[in-house]
Amino acid sequence: MPNDVLNGIVLRTTDYRESDRIMSVLSKERGLITVTARGCRKPNHRLAAFASQFTYGEMEVNERAGKLQLSSAAVLESFYSIRESYEQLLSASRIANAAERVADRGDPNDDLFLLVYHALSVISYGENDPKDTELCFMAKLLRMEGFAPALTYCVKCGRDLRGEKEVRFSNSLGGSVCERCGSAFLTVSTLSLEALRRMMLIDPGEMRRVRLPENVRRELEPLIYDYAEYVFEFKVKR
Repeated sequence: MPNDVLNGIVLRTTDYRESDRIMSVLSKERGLITVTARGCRKPNHRLAAFASQFTYGEMEVNERAGKLQLSSAAVLESFYSIRESYEQLLSASRIANAAERVADRGDPNDDLFLLVYHALSVISYGENDPKDTELCFMAKLLRMEGFAPALTYCVKCGRDLRGEKEVRFSNSLGGSVCERCGSAFLTVSTLSLEALRRMMLIDPGEMRRVRLPENVRRELEPLIYDYAEYVFEFKVKR
């Protein structure tokens, strides 16, 4: 079988045997795939530069016994600076983990691929807080997967909530709730919900513009992740 040429972003790596590495790769052409880079952990190995987390590049792979092996690779972007900052590394790791959990094997998703690429680019080269990019990524991922919460009206009675200072938020109901309909739910400011709404709508290439006030960041992080875990039905790494 001839080798396939794929474009991919390495989301996760696992060392295997003495010198191999197994990579979970989000590919543009096949969606999520697992690729083994044999011998890549040997000193000066030709595949070593590609076989690391967050690397984006062009891969030549061959299939043997139903498993993909890396034959050659060209690094197009290493996002190296991510590894030099704990905050950047943490946010990038959370993005990679979430992307891996929602990606489909064998089913390409251009929107997800571009979202991950732009998020890693902003974290690596942008000047904003990596947490802001991380939260924007999660907000856009929720919308992309069809789980955009209601943010401007009460999901129970339909009341317009944009004039309120604070409202409630319900994971089970799928969004904002007025005080009369859900006083037991999480309290959140409408300022934070407006920030969430805008992040869901912003173009991936414009994520570098997202700069959240500290109070909004503190409110949105648990809200976004708790809601994501509820709708995705798996534990999101955070």
